Amino acid sequence: MTAFYSKVEIFLKNRGEMGKRKGEKWMIKRERKVTRGILTAVFLGAAMLFVSCGSEKKAATMRLVQTAGTVGVQDENEKEVSLADNLGLYSGYQVGTKEESYAWIDLDQVKLAKMDQSSEIEIRKSENEKELSIDVRSGSMFFNVKEPLAEDESMEIQTSTMIAGIRGTCGYLERGAGYSGLGLLEGTVECRAAGGDSVLLEAGQMALLSDGDTEISVFPLRAEEVPDFVRAEVPELIDRLAAMQQEHIDETEPEEEETDELLYDPQAGLELPEVPQDGIERRVLEAADGEALAELSRNGEDLSNTEIRLGDGTYELNYFNLYGFENLSIIGTGKTRLVVNNGYEQILEAINCKNLLLYGLVMGHELRPEESGCTAGVLYLSNSKDVKLVGCDIYGCGLVGISGWDSALTAQNTIVRDCSRCAVSWMGGGGELNFEHCVFSGNGTDGGYGSEPLFGGSGDGLSLTLRDCVMQNNINSEKYQFYMGETTVWNETDTREAGNAWQ
Repeated sequence: MTAFYSKVEIFLKNRGEMGKRKGEKWMIKRERKVTRGILTAVFLGAAMLFVSCGSEKKAATMRLVQTAGTVGVQDENEKEVSLADNLGLYSGYQVGTKEESYAWIDLDQVKLAKMDQSSEIEIRKSENEKELSIDVRSGSMFFNVKEPLAEDESMEIQTSTMIAGIRGTCGYLERGAGYSGLGLLEGTVECRAAGGDSVLLEAGQMALLSDGDTEISVFPLRAEEVPDFVRAEVPELIDRLAAMQQEHIDETEPEEEETDELLYDPQAGLELPEVPQDGIERRVLEAADGEALAELSRNGEDLSNTEIRLGDGTYELNYFNLYGFENLSIIGTGKTRLVVNNGYEQILEAINCKNLLLYGLVMGHELRPEESGCTAGVLYLSNSKDVKLVGCDIYGCGLVGISGWDSALTAQNTIVRDCSRCAVSWMGGGGELNFEHCVFSGNGTDGGYGSEPLFGGSGDGLSLTLRDCVMQNNINSEKYQFYMGETTVWNETDTREAGNAWQ
């Protein structure tokens, strides 16, 4: 499948219409019969290449009935032929169009073809004029054979690499740099490579053959990919193609249940899990308010092997820094709020800590009316190992929910929401980040930092894992963007997404 799509992308790129074909939901099988016809378009150009389409008998009179812009005709001896009304085109005649120029050709008074700008073709007829072929040397050509050819007549349209037999069909043929392409709007056509590969092309399909290949690739033809010079001739067929495309999508895509409910409701919160146990004995301290909590980290006391228990309510902090502690747990109730009332300080910093547990804490900024916004994040980790964030709610207006350097963090049943820049920013130094059953909601802004990713930073040596997480209504332009190193690892499973800017 990878090789198939690479061909499609090369083809579209050469046309100047690179599109996203991965994840196409309505692939149509090759070698399948259909009821909508084809014809193809002849190309322009500088490269004298030929494509042919097979059958064996042709109709008689071909005439140049209309031109726009600069159109030239040469006879079989390459002598210039003066343009005239209903100019007859005979075997060996060549027709070319310049930029912003077009030519219309009829076959036995049935409208047959329209040449795109900057295109070149050559007419070939058998001696009995029953067998006709049109060589598309460069550019594009639209075909619309409204009436089937007689049983003893045949018409082929060809490039140097592709051949198609035309009989009561409508479509267009392209000869570009390094490829030949046939788009079918109505009918059914057998298309073959000069080397022998053959496919049955149906309405709503395009055949692609790269130079040097012998295998034709077939993929869905999107209405928006049909060239404008074709669209102008048969707008009703383009509308039909768009409807057929939507029909295939509707048939193959599973219907999603319509619901007004979010994947996660920030007002409801997440279910608080049990406090993790590691078997280490700790002394127990309590802090009645924010000042008492902050004082514990400022008085020089070693908080290693300590459990700090907090109650419901708001703990206002000015600066809360944990440095060099091991086996420290800060246990909230799920309704314990750690807040800073200015926008220039982190809520909590942990530096050189080991085996740190933050449980049941709601952490964010509660700005005074005179404060205009945040210039600091919420949680910052540096050189800290085995940090656990369980049942916590990290919210804006913090610039970044979680940031750090060379640390190992596991977050479980935790929310990161409404941060004005991004959810996670890692400055480097390696580390390990694991998010399990977490929610990332409403992060980013329409302006300022809104173009940054939800997860970002330097990923050299970083291992990042997301497992069973929800991402919804984030304004960030991308899900993640790390400057990856050779040792960077990204694992993501069972992510659910809704309403994000990158979708």
